[in-house]
Amino acid sequence: MIASRFARLAAAGAVLLAACLAGAVPASATVPGKGTDGYCPEGGGVTVVVDFGDLGPQPLVRCAPGTPATGVAALQDAGIEVAGSQKYGLAVACRIEGKPGPEVESCAGMPSATAYWSYWHAPAGGAWTSSQEGAQTAKPTPGGFEGWAFARPKSANDMPTPPRVPPVRQTSAPVSDGAKPVSAEFPWGLVLGVAAILVVGGAAVFASSRRRRRRGQ
Repeated sequence: MIASRFARLAAAGAVLLAACLAGAVPASATVPGKGTDGYCPEGGGVTVVVDFGDLGPQPLVRCAPGTPATGVAALQDAGIEVAGSQKYGLAVACRIEGKPGPEVESCAGMPSATAYWSYWHAPAGGAWTSSQEGAQTAKPTPGGFEGWAFARPKSANDMPTPPRVPPVRQTSAPVSDGAKPVSAEFPWGLVLGVAAILVVGGAAVFASSRRRRRRGQ
């Protein structure tokens, strides 16, 4: 019975520990070996911001080193996966990091007028401006920002909104509209808390066992 109690306690601690470790994994791009997480240093490339809107993930900020030739190249050089439509190829960005899914957009031709990726530019420290040119031909501003925001306007006449992450270099992960920042810091406090629970619980089980043995003598 005592062993069973301790086993249940250990199992609960393991579940908590697994949750801690899962929470420690930061959001990242899906193309390995390209770009870096976070903002580009001054003169170190073009910063790419992807705001998934109501699709779920936190905004993604990556650095495309050097001087990417086009907006599509900036996405790819930053390590961000982009897929075009079947009819127009990368002239139309249909999915970024696999979103939206096929239940929202088939990617057969032009995206829906009420569910699509809007494309933006900005100089560092400036303001987002909607691109008047497609990402396959637009040339990013050296040292500037490239922005993508998933738009769901109520009608085709509604204007899309820019990425919620401002085009300003920061040293930490972005926070926008109340969203929690993405952090790669290991949760030592939670891990130590789980360890303390196991130690205290084990001590309590041991003390209870000794009291039972004494009463039985």
